[in-house]
Amino acid sequence: MLSEQHILDTIHAQLDDMFPAERKVAEYILEHPENAAQISVTELADLSGTSDATVIRMCKRLGYKGFYQMKICLSSELGYIHLMGQKQMPSDSMSDSEVLRLLARNVIAMEDNCHPDTLTSIVNLLQSSQHVYVIAAGNSIPCAMDFAFRLCRIGIRTTCNTVIENTLNEISLGHEHETLVVFSHSGSSKQVLRAMELAKSQGMATVLFTHSSKNSAALMADYFILTYPATPLFHHYGIASHLFENVIIDLLLYRIMCNANKEEKPDEVEMLLSEFKL
Repeated sequence: MLSEQHILDTIHAQLDDMFPAERKVAEYILEHPENAAQISVTELADLSGTSDATVIRMCKRLGYKGFYQMKICLSSELGYIHLMGQKQMPSDSMSDSEVLRLLARNVIAMEDNCHPDTLTSIVNLLQSSQHVYVIAAGNSIPCAMDFAFRLCRIGIRTTCNTVIENTLNEISLGHEHETLVVFSHSGSSKQVLRAMELAKSQGMATVLFTHSSKNSAALMADYFILTYPATPLFHHYGIASHLFENVIIDLLLYRIMCNANKEEKPDEVEMLLSEFKL
């Protein structure tokens, strides 16, 4: 049903029936559709002089389950992928070498998101934590699992459970000497936000990998690192690249290894696994 009528046309049609606060949100979207397709629910609430609840209520009035669903559809209607945080899109007919150069430029451009003081604080936090919990939902799960596995390999006790209910149970037993690491592209997953709230109630520090500095998760995190590309390669969020999260993971692991200052010794886990390799 939602696809039968354009979002902006639907807003125009329902404008007169909206409550005054909802109308403020709707009018902002009509006047600034491109910006509305890129910002978070909190930013839209601030810009329209309303609240997060009002924004969500207005989206539900239009027939959407919430702001995030409306934002995805608005982005598709406008013809670019807002979830990567940029309007600029690459050509649909790039050669392999052009794609590789684009990815390389995006990786180099990530230097602007990697503030040394923030990275140092995160490294120190992870190394001093008695236990690290890593959590993600949906498309971000592979990155979370990879980070947890590799932290364990360098001696940091880490857990990543793809069943979020199990992670919530573990966090509920946590304390101030433990850390929660979150991977969330949108920063608006209810499960992720609930985990962060629970972690904070237990006195745990929170670290976030995300694509916006003003989404709900970023506003809650103690530390966050932005992982959006300067020029996104894919038009659809479902196949969004994990390259940039993985670059940050490698950077943090490298700094942890340099910071450890331990004598070189054989990798005990790799030695155990070696009996299964030729």
